[in-house]
Amino acid sequence: MSISIKHRRSVRLLAAAAAATAVLGLASCSSGGDGAVGGDSANDADAPNATLTLYSGQHEELAKALAAGFEKDTGIKIDVRAGKDAEMVNQIIEEGDKSKADLIITEEPGPIAELDSKGLLEPVTKEALAEPDQRFVPSTGDWLPWAARSRVYFYDPALISEDQLPDSILDLENPEWKGRFAYAPSGAFVSTTTYLINTIGKDRTLEWLKAIKENGVNERSNGKVRDSVEAGQHEFGLSNHYYWYILAKQKGGEQNLTSRVHFLNNDDAGALMLASGAGVLKSSAHKEEGQRFLTWLASADGGQKIVAEDSPQFPLAAGVTSSYGLPSIDSLTFPEFDQGSLEDVGAAKDLLKQAGIV
Repeated sequence: MSISIKHRRSVRLLAAAAAATAVLGLASCSSGGDGAVGGDSANDADAPNATLTLYSGQHEELAKALAAGFEKDTGIKIDVRAGKDAEMVNQIIEEGDKSKADLIITEEPGPIAELDSKGLLEPVTKEALAEPDQRFVPSTGDWLPWAARSRVYFYDPALISEDQLPDSILDLENPEWKGRFAYAPSGAFVSTTTYLINTIGKDRTLEWLKAIKENGVNERSNGKVRDSVEAGQHEFGLSNHYYWYILAKQKGGEQNLTSRVHFLNNDDAGALMLASGAGVLKSSAHKEEGQRFLTWLASADGGQKIVAEDSPQFPLAAGVTSSYGLPSIDSLTFPEFDQGSLEDVGAAKDLLKQAGIV
């Protein structure tokens, strides 16, 4: 059973409008204008002396690689403070106008959208917003989508064939799936819950969550979902695609794995493609340098190249291909919606508690 995407037409119109606005913005900018992708090297005489502070909910290695790449290209240093999305967002909210953060990058769209909903982010330049796949640009234009992760199934082909996997995660509430799959209440699971609240309603989402608790095995983390399926403990599990690609690389190729990855490739919530976000804080004293980082992060020759080479996440700039053997994002079908609509993370977490999952 697929989920109807009620707002697809309006989102596409917003994306088209954003793209058109971006073109006009580019036409009006000089080549050396605000937000340009750095200088030629760290020796750029115009490189500011400011050191930016980045609060990161992303994988620490990737955050540090991005900081090093930006410094190499622009001469601007970044101090990375790594943690979880919720930890970083809550710290910024608590610090308010006195926050030490100039920038934030997140794994999930919901946490950075929560900051946006509280008016804590600067609008992103049109130049930067013109770079990523427009399907992921939030309608507010206050944060930059710079990478994406797909919800998928990991499955053991010795226990279940790919064509036997359910086409919708909503079907997992049916008794036939009891005890056959694993899941984890990760950040992406919270995003999925938020998406379901927005599309099928809070009561129906709570009903589904209770069924998931009853029928599935809570492995607590996406890594354990992957490893338990790989070990033949479950027929399949719900997770994010990149955990499987990390293991495949560690094992010397997918031919050395028992499990396989399945993209649902439809409009179901199980096929969600979730954007990682980046934003400049309104409280920052270095907004110009912060916007310069976002433009560099969105650039095919800047941050997108590092995303493609150092992480099995989908880069979002046109023409940039992952080195991890991911399918082309344009070859996949997934729900199209306003990524900024996932801002009510608290409502999703409350339902997870009511369902007894966390």
